[in-house]
Order: sequence, then C-alpha cells, then structure tokens
Amino acid sequence: MTDLETIKKKVSTKPAISGGANFETHVLSQTRYGFKFKPSLGYALFTLLFVGVAYAFLYAGIASYLKTKTFEFLFSIVTVAGAAFFIAGNFLLLSYFSPIVFNTHSNRFYRGFNKQNPKKSTALSNIVALQIIGETISGENGNYKSFELNLVLKDATRMNVVDHGKLKTIIIDAEVLSQYFNLPIWHAQS
Repeated sequence: MTDLETIKKKVSTKPAISGGANFETHVLSQTRYGFKFKPSLGYALFTLLFVGVAYAFLYAGIASYLKTKTFEFLFSIVTVAGAAFFIAGNFLLLSYFSPIVFNTHSNRFYRGFNKQNPKKSTALSNIVALQIIGETISGENGNYKSFELNLVLKDATRMNVVDHGKLKTIIIDAEVLSQYFNLPIWHAQS
C-alpha cells in the first residue's frame, strides 16, 4: 500500500467544521503567486447587513437618550441589540474577510492574518490531497446542504479551506487547485 493510500484510510470523512452556509461564501481567484479565496458578493452583503443593523440600533438608542436624557427600558433593549449585532457583524467581517491564500512564493497555505499560525497554515509541500465533504444542516426554515473543501496533510490531519452551499463551485475550485498543485481530490461519503 502506498503512503497516499495509507493516509486516505486514516483521514476523517466527517466535516472538519460543523455548520455552514447555504449560499456561496467565497470565490477562488488566481493571483501572481498562486490562488486566494475572496468573499463572494452575497457574503459581503450579508455581513454588511449585520453591521448596518448594528449601527441603526446604536443610532436609535443614542438618539433616544439624547432626546430624553434618561435611560429608558427601550433605550436599554435597543442598545443591547445594537451591541450584539455590532459584535456579530465585526466577527463576520474579521473571520470571513481574512485571507485564504495558496502562495507559491512563500510555499504556504494560510487562512487568516497570521501566516505562521500552525493551526491555520501549512507548507504547500505538506498537502497531499484535497477533500470535499457535504453535510445536511438543520435550520429554522428546514434543512439545507453545506459543502467543505479541506486540505489533507501528510499526517492525515485536515485543514479547512472554505465551507459554503454551492457544490458545483466547490468541485470547480477543487479541480482548479488539483490541476495547479497536482493533487488528488477525495470526495468523502457523508
């Protein structure tokens, strides 16, 4: 049995990250030194909606206070809701607008702003395969499918690249990366 077959038997076929979106969150684009995933227009609008609601609530709360000069119950509710949307919106901005990069110049894959974080980066030479996994998510309005693109590393661990609801796009992105980096694609049963 080859090393690749041994790794394939060891690697998990469960989603690396539970949950996911039911729409396309990222788009693959080629760069001067490899590839990067950028947030999709739909995800950018979703994130900006959170931030917009946060500012609207905070503005309403502050305007209410300035008008009445008292801390009313409505002021408290509006301000707390605005703060919650503000925190969630900024978390979405930071986490989904952070870089997801395959850089051939530095020989690194990294996710996030710290290119050397061992939990979110690896040498490109450490990647042995690309893995696609689907899962069904139960939501308030029914079930939907979400799909992951993961990197499989030499030690049979995985590193998540993207997670979104467009299987066709995940497959196309995996094929582009597979051809460029000469990596097999493993479709996991899920």
